[in-house]
Amino acid sequence: MTTESEKFEKYGQEWWNPAGKLFSLHRINPLRFDYFSAKIDGLGGKRLLDIGCGGGLLAERFANAGAIVTGIDLSPVAIDAAKRHAAETGLQIDYKVSSPPQFVTQNTEPFDIIVCAEVLEHVDDLRGFLRDALSMLKPGGLFFFGTINKTMKARLLALFVAEDLLNMVPKGTHDYNRFVKPSILKLILEENGVEIVELKGMTYDPLKLEFKISNDTSVNYLGYARKTK
Repeated sequence: MTTESEKFEKYGQEWWNPAGKLFSLHRINPLRFDYFSAKIDGLGGKRLLDIGCGGGLLAERFANAGAIVTGIDLSPVAIDAAKRHAAETGLQIDYKVSSPPQFVTQNTEPFDIIVCAEVLEHVDDLRGFLRDALSMLKPGGLFFFGTINKTMKARLLALFVAEDLLNMVPKGTHDYNRFVKPSILKLILEENGVEIVELKGMTYDPLKLEFKISNDTSVNYLGYARKTK
């Protein structure tokens, strides 16, 4: 059986091909960065951890905006692609092959911002994953997330339509059983002293062939939370 991290081993330089297998990530990347960055009072000098950074699409956006970025991912192929692209663009990003349970034992200074975008729906132990991740967030720090709701509509659109019909995402990328209800995410965050500030939907407009931020969280959703203690 292919593990979640192994699914992304085959992409290699596909990470930075806007017309390749991961083109949908390139479509949503500016949208999610603009949403996240608008919630931050200046990115300059802020320490940011991008968990499940993949090839570095979002990490590079934050680094370009002045953040001090660390990116971790379980895929050595993705991290290699991220390192190579950062070197080509002259960006200083600290990329590591690691997971929150591994990285938390090495990290000594808490982060101002932690990002988990399009990652939570690939996690085996969500509660343990978030416990370790959020322990590295400083009090008052922000947690940004983006994932897929566990609804029948999401099962239809994110799996059948996106993977099987439109090939927007490589077939087999997602597993409905791993999708995350906002209520479950809210509960786990609160267990770790983190409260959701805002929850928004990210919906696909088939007429314009583009994604947009909306109030419909029934399929894809994103948002941010603050650590209160």
